[in-house]
Amino acid sequence: MTVSLDVSGGIAVIRIDEPSDTVLAEVRAVLPVLAGARAVVLLVDPGLCAAGTERLVRGSVAQREAVAAALRGVAEELVNLPVPVVAAIGGNPSGEAAELAMACDWRVLAADGGLGWVTDGRVTGDQVLVARRVTAEEALRTGLVDRVVPRCSVLRAAVELANECKSTQAGRKSCRIVAP
Repeated sequence: MTVSLDVSGGIAVIRIDEPSDTVLAEVRAVLPVLAGARAVVLLVDPGLCAAGTERLVRGSVAQREAVAAALRGVAEELVNLPVPVVAAIGGNPSGEAAELAMACDWRVLAADGGLGWVTDGRVTGDQVLVARRVTAEEALRTGLVDRVVPRCSVLRAAVELANECKSTQAGRKSCRIVAP
């Protein structure tokens, strides 16, 4: 299993440990268990940085569309959780991992990390993938993330943020990345 769940002190930590074709289904499977939590932290492991991109490159158009639909479903479920959700981003996630992080209400990013998105595009009838990486500094400056901390402090800072915001739903600010 690539997704694990730990609950301590009312904070549920969903840990995505490695890239997998089943990661979205596994995240979706743990969401109903979160009803008793006061807040949720989604830990995006540094090893997931290129997994989403590689999956898109290898897959057919139908596979990419299926992944996109599953991703939208899981992101919607995260957005609709009745508790605050904080992403703890330990590296440079792209693809699915970046999209899940952006569905969270608040984001903590490693200082040496960044965010990347891959979008499908068409150029003269051919499929192309377009990527854009946002550095930690730019992400903080533009409001894509709420805190930038050393990599070794990402989870701790995300749990602290979850504890700070657990009593309020005001200010929830998940982001939607819309491809042109």
